[in-house]
Amino acid sequence: MPKFELPTFEMPSFEMPKFEMPSFEMPSFEMPNFELPKFELPFELPTIDLPEVDLPSAEQITGFARDAAYVGVGLAVMTAERLQALQQQLVELLKDQLARVRTAA
Repeated sequence: MPKFELPTFEMPSFEMPKFEMPSFEMPSFEMPNFELPKFELPFELPTIDLPEVDLPSAEQITGFARDAAYVGVGLAVMTAERLQALQQQLVELLKDQLARVRTAA
């Protein structure tokens, strides 16, 4: 098999013009200090005791995901079976109508 070589070429060199930016200083400023007003509520906020909630473990989450996948696959299978049954009913209906048309003609 012959060896294929790409042609080579030299790029001309050139220099970019140089320019200097003038130096400048940003103005300095200070933020004013201020205090927020303090206030007290005229009533006592109720305390709510929240129940302790147990977070599910990794095994439980895996189980939930597996169960959801099984349900999804089951629904897909049931839908496919129902569509297949409807398709068979439609074919039978069309066969019956075609037979009626042939006998009527």
